[in-house]
Amino acid sequence: MTHQLSNLQQSILALCLDQKFMSCNELLLELWDLQPQEPWSKKYASAHASLSRSLTRLYMKNLIVYWKTINRSKTGITLTPDGQTLIRAILEEAEEA
Repeated sequence: MTHQLSNLQQSILALCLDQKFMSCNELLLELWDLQPQEPWSKKYASAHASLSRSLTRLYMKNLIVYWKTINRSKTGITLTPDGQTLIRAILEEAEEA
């Protein structure tokens, strides 16, 4: 069962499972190996757009709380209880396969 989440969305939830708060810059570094010093590169722009779309979809499914602050580098997410439950089920299912 895919739980109707993309691979990127599942990766985001898995990375955030044991974190109290994960910034978007940390997600860009973990998922694409991109540093915040590269904001004008095409690769960074593409990755940032993909991340933004994925976070919006996770937020709309009530799987994350999306924190936007005045300091853009501190924009980030935390998982909701539903998000924690879902990613644990996905990870458990993957271990059994």
